[in-house]
Amino acid sequence: MEELNIKELFYEFWQKKYFVLIMLVFGVAIGMLYSSFLVTPMYRSVTTLVLSNVSDTNNGTASGAITQNDLLLNQKLVSTYGEIMKSRTVAKQVIEKLGLKISEDDLINSISVQAKKDTELLEISVSNSDPKTAADIANTLAEVFTEKVKEVYQIENVTVIDKAEMDNNPYNVNMPKTAAIFAFGFLIISCLVIFAKVYFNNTIKTPEEIEKALGLPVLAVIPKFKD
Repeated sequence: MEELNIKELFYEFWQKKYFVLIMLVFGVAIGMLYSSFLVTPMYRSVTTLVLSNVSDTNNGTASGAITQNDLLLNQKLVSTYGEIMKSRTVAKQVIEKLGLKISEDDLINSISVQAKKDTELLEISVSNSDPKTAADIANTLAEVFTEKVKEVYQIENVTVIDKAEMDNNPYNVNMPKTAAIFAFGFLIISCLVIFAKVYFNNTIKTPEEIEKALGLPVLAVIPKFKD
């Protein structure tokens, strides 16, 4: 192993520029193939719920305006409602209603519930490999959850603001981004290969290296002629 010669390193990079270019093209091709054939497209549908004024289901009464008590109650219930949506009971009812052939755990793992900060809004996000199924699950989940709230709390304070719609654009497939990441990775690999070749090259290339290695002066140098 010898000391790193920066000039030699740059010269080697220039000599291997086509190798680097080929590696870049290869990386882009691998990235595109990966996105096209190895990644399962996943689709996401979102529905939004709002916790409105509280209506007692026993007597059906509700005030026309949201009171301070309603707001305080709703804010306390937001996090609890998020857990109810991802409960096994709700998941089982959604599976039965839609006739899905998936487990309760798989359905629960596909659901994401987010409470908007300082609001009474709940955003239900469902991921699935089929865009229509994702939308159907999100909408059915909202319906089942609303009924479960009536059953458990004996109140009716959940309203659907936005129904879930099909989104035909997969959220986990971005071919240009993936191709760029793979291209960058292969560029790094090619640079490391060239660097290693220069750094671990122990051959003597100059008269100065002979003098340094043997401690003897160089008397003559035979030039190399091309045929």
